Amino acid sequence: MMANPSSKHLVLVGAGRAHLQLMRALAQHGAANLRLTLVAPQPYYIVPALLPAYISGQCDIGTLCRPIDTLVELSGATFAPGRVVALDAAGRRVQLSSGDALHYDVLCVNEEPAFERDLIEHYIPGARQNAMFVRPYASFLQLWPQVQAMAQARPVQFALIGNDALTVELAMALTSVLSQLRGGGVTLVAGDGALLADHPPALRRRVLARLRALNITVLPEHCVRIDNGAVHLSGGGVLMCDAPLFALAAPQPHWLAEGGVQCDEEGFLVLNERLQSESHRQIFVVPEDAPLEIGATLEANMRCALDGGQLRAMPRSSEWLHLLDSGGGEAIAAFGPMSVEGSGVWRYKMRRERRRCDELFTL
Repeated sequence: MMANPSSKHLVLVGAGRAHLQLMRALAQHGAANLRLTLVAPQPYYIVPALLPAYISGQCDIGTLCRPIDTLVELSGATFAPGRVVALDAAGRRVQLSSGDALHYDVLCVNEEPAFERDLIEHYIPGARQNAMFVRPYASFLQLWPQVQAMAQARPVQFALIGNDALTVELAMALTSVLSQLRGGGVTLVAGDGALLADHPPALRRRVLARLRALNITVLPEHCVRIDNGAVHLSGGGVLMCDAPLFALAAPQPHWLAEGGVQCDEEGFLVLNERLQSESHRQIFVVPEDAPLEIGATLEANMRCALDGGQLRAMPRSSEWLHLLDSGGGEAIAAFGPMSVEGSGVWRYKMRRERRRCDELFTL
């Protein structure tokens, strides 16, 4: 069947939360003269906030991974399995890992950031061969049963390389796992910056106390090389470990910069308040830390970008409550200068995350 020549093509790269909100809105409200394509490596959404609970055995895979096929169908989207590997920004075309190429009128990127293994190997020799990468999550989930089997057979020493909230949560979740199996230990190679520096002081104090209580060692050093069974540190020391997990937060997709999209001196994309590229106004990029309320504004801006109209600035986050899984069926909450922790906080966190996910898929 020939495509309507007057229709506009919106290509969504990644099955992130913002794109799911956008497809939900399109399923509800419709869009005339719109062709929609979703490019994603798998037809399901992995809930990042529930990954530590899954690792510690507190939620199942069906709760962690939500199929998106019904949402794709009802929104009228075409699902293109794979990843974007190259961009021709001038020609408005993306090349997919499948070998196909897609022309777009508007391109929106909301995919899980994942490090390029060759880039990491350049800065941290041995990482590609000897470390397990937490991102992309789907690949890590495939490897996790092997890690579990190893921990069931003997004590295991983990080294987590990273310093964001998810890395800290994973460190505490792994400690919970080890306490139920053969034992072992967890070391957090966190770099030389303050741990969770962008979080409220009340939360940081609770987290640091929890890490000490769980006997998780925090090393304020960088990883400079990874050998089989050893992590080499910037201070010259060597950390012996059975399972090095590379969990550093990944940058924005490399193919955007390589395709000609403007970046600043530090290599970050130059985006305006509408999350629109300053050099290519038909390209939008949703960052990993985008506010949860972004969906309605993203929908409005996609319609304006395709049909004309005044684009809106993206909303600021209205989140006032910070929640962090601390392992063993407990969590920490902070609001302003106050903080609490315990199993009741964890139950609240789980209910909230499940409710938010249910809302994404409820039409």
